[in-house]
Amino acid sequence: MKRNFLTRGCALLLLLMLLAAAVPLRVLAAEGNLYITGYTIADAAGKPLGSVTKGGKADITVSVKDTGDGTGAGDPKALDITKLEDSFTGSSVSVEKTSGADAPLIYAIRFSGLTYKGVGQTLRFQIGTAGQPDSYQTMEVTVTEAVVYEAPPASTPDPPSSPDPAPAPMVLVSRSEIEKPLEAGQEVDLKITFQNLSNTRLKSPVATVTPSDGLILDSGSASFVLGEIAGKKSGSITVRLKAASTIPSPKQTLDVELKFNYNNNVSVVQGTVTEKIAIPALARESIPQPVVIVTRSPMEKPLSAGETADVTVSFQNAGSTKLVSPVVSVTASDALLIQNDASTFLLGDIEPGKSGSVTVKVKAAKEIASANQSLSTELKYAYDNGGTLTQATASDRVNITANTTSEETKTDAPVPNLIIRKFTYGGDSVAAGSKFPLEFTFENTGKLPVENVVVTVESGESFAMDGSTNTFFYKSLSAGATQTQAVPMQVVPTGKSGAQSITVGFKYEYVDKDKRSQGSADIKISIPVYQPDRFQINAPTLPEFFRAGEEAELTLAYVNKGKDDIANVEATVEGEGIETPARTQYIGNITAGTSGNIGFAITPDEAGEVHLTLKISYENADQQVQTREFAVDLQAEEAPVFDDEPMEDLPEEGGGFPWLWAGLGGAAVLGAGAAVWLRRRKKTETAAGGWEEWDQESETNEAARTAGEEELR
Repeated sequence: MKRNFLTRGCALLLLLMLLAAAVPLRVLAAEGNLYITGYTIADAAGKPLGSVTKGGKADITVSVKDTGDGTGAGDPKALDITKLEDSFTGSSVSVEKTSGADAPLIYAIRFSGLTYKGVGQTLRFQIGTAGQPDSYQTMEVTVTEAVVYEAPPASTPDPPSSPDPAPAPMVLVSRSEIEKPLEAGQEVDLKITFQNLSNTRLKSPVATVTPSDGLILDSGSASFVLGEIAGKKSGSITVRLKAASTIPSPKQTLDVELKFNYNNNVSVVQGTVTEKIAIPALARESIPQPVVIVTRSPMEKPLSAGETADVTVSFQNAGSTKLVSPVVSVTASDALLIQNDASTFLLGDIEPGKSGSVTVKVKAAKEIASANQSLSTELKYAYDNGGTLTQATASDRVNITANTTSEETKTDAPVPNLIIRKFTYGGDSVAAGSKFPLEFTFENTGKLPVENVVVTVESGESFAMDGSTNTFFYKSLSAGATQTQAVPMQVVPTGKSGAQSITVGFKYEYVDKDKRSQGSADIKISIPVYQPDRFQINAPTLPEFFRAGEEAELTLAYVNKGKDDIANVEATVEGEGIETPARTQYIGNITAGTSGNIGFAITPDEAGEVHLTLKISYENADQQVQTREFAVDLQAEEAPVFDDEPMEDLPEEGGGFPWLWAGLGGAAVLGAGAAVWLRRRKKTETAAGGWEEWDQESETNEAARTAGEEELR
């Protein structure tokens, strides 16, 4: 029963497949039974054409196959053929049967006298039977020989080129002749001419005249408007000049600036011409400043404390011109007092070679510290410098001898200073990130005691206080006394290597002659800092084989974990019974954060124990030489001895086909196939069908196939 059900299901499935195959045929039949099998293109003489361009003539013959007429008995001349709108115009249509008897109908449609439009490559036409609207079918052919017309790009004329700008016109500026140099106060009319050396017209020219210091422009205005100056023509202005009463230099000038507009072939622009015209003049004769000699009247004896004396101070004119309205100011030194009503005196004019004098009454103070006393004078006057009064000043000093007082003058005591006599920091240097005790001793080097001493320790960027204040107070410190202060400190972990400074500041007070004063001192001390040595070297890596006469390699892996470089790294191998290319290697410097390997190439001379010592020496950041040693014990083996075998006895590398494995795999596949065949035969004999047994059979086949593949592998 189950078997009949399976047979019926297979028959139903076959029927459905036939129906599915029949559906496209119905669809194709509904779509039409005419097909284009090809086309040819030729000229009117029947010669094939390779291409046809816009406006060209051509005859196109299209071959059509009618799949609905299998006998070929139909007459194509009875068909209604109409050309549709496409890439061609005109033409006459004719049709001719080309297929034989008892063969599907094939006919050729000839379109004669076609003219190509130059657009597209399509030939479209419609075929049908007159009176049967449903029989018409539209056909379309792509004529690849048709060359689509492309209009040439429109040419754009080049824009007219603009002319190059013309250079600015050159103008020559000159003046009229002056018969003789101008004297002081002399007036003269001067004609200034502007000659246009170019062919360009100067429009709206304006001239500006500026005289030098010794000349005066007496024309009322410094700017002058000129008319247009044509090319190769000139224009001029007339100015009235007057020489000043005093002409400081014979080199006088007129600065002339001409501004104008001109056409530079592109637009109207502005141009400027500047010129300096020389004007000869007679300068005044310069008279040097008169020299004044200051003297005093003689004194019978030195001036003692409290005494008064009249001192006559004389001023001699040693120059060549008169001193006009001289005024003298007198200033006494510390131990002298001026007893006059005023310290400024007015003198009369002093002719050349003559003298003028004033009398100054001075009094000595009660205490005279120095025997050298003086009167300082400052004489201000005017003198004739070539017709001009010029102001001048002459300063001098006259000495007055005095007797010092019997009591010795008391001088101020020297300012006391605090200095650091010595300091310690617990060793030769300090490692970054570590703590250390800073201890310093300071001393009062003055002759006066100091009071209210405040000591401040400034740690800077590389140091910090270790749980302590940085300010300390001392009530007093006598002259020559010392005091020691201990400060717990630490180095910041990121401190730079090298000498780092700490500033110790002192502020204090002292009393000198009942006067309290303040003093201060900032002293820097340097402490060497270094980054800790974190250069790590791992144990040596031993070779896998170590045989006599064969080169082996020992390697040491290293990494510089510190923040400073490791300098002058050397690697040395020590030991007997080995050969090495270099017992000492100079590695150089290893920067911070760098890792790598140091290799030793060694060759044992003979088999047996080999004792080696690997030494690595370097300088750390504190400039201290460090040495690391690694003891290595190796057992050198005898070098292997190979027997000489003939080449033909050696096994072939990459041998032939693996027949053994192929045989085993084939046997496994045959066994699996036999098991499947026996299984199906057994099912046929027992007539046990249905989907459950089909599933079991599939599982059995899959298991057998898997077993075969595993055995093959």
